[in-house]
Parts: sequence; structure tokens; C-alpha cells
Amino acid sequence: MLATYKTTTCPEIYVNHDEEDEGLLIEAALPGVAKDDISLTVGDSHFCLSGERDEIKYDGCYQLAHEVDNAKATAKFENGLLRIHVPFKESLHGLKVAIA
Repeated sequence: MLATYKTTTCPEIYVNHDEEDEGLLIEAALPGVAKDDISLTVGDSHFCLSGERDEIKYDGCYQLAHEVDNAKATAKFENGLLRIHVPFKESLHGLKVAIA
């Protein structure tokens, strides 16, 4: 019996601040992957995802520039695109300091 090997590659990832600048919008391209074949974990300052299709395995872990509230992360998968929204743990807007 011949062993079958899958090519492992990192998915194409885009990370942006949301419109209100209160969290991150992450998009991951996983063409041809079924929703049930995707694994996603989100930590305080990173996320990992994987997915498989025919002869390709997508796999990657990514460090985020800001700490996020992973308990409030949401994800939606549609047409090969995984969209993840996760709010920041703390506001990125600093306090205005009066100058004397």
C-alpha cells in the first residue's frame, strides 16, 4: 500500500483593525476546505489554525501585535474564506494628558 503525503502550507492571512478600532478582523484563505475540517484556537496574543483538503494541509500559528479577549472571538466560514473577529483586551486609545 502506498503512503499518501499532503503538502503542508501556510494559509494566506490578512489582519486589520476593525472599523471602530476596538478589535482585529482576521481573514484566512482556505480554498477547497470544508468547514468541518478547520481547527481554530485563539490565545491572548496569538491564533493557530489548520485545515485540510485533498492533497493540501493548511497549518499556521500567528503572533498578534495586541492582546485580545479570546473569550469573545467569533468566526464565520464562507466560500473558502474564514473571517475571525476578536476584540482587544484593552482599548488602544490612550488617555489625553494635559500639558502644564
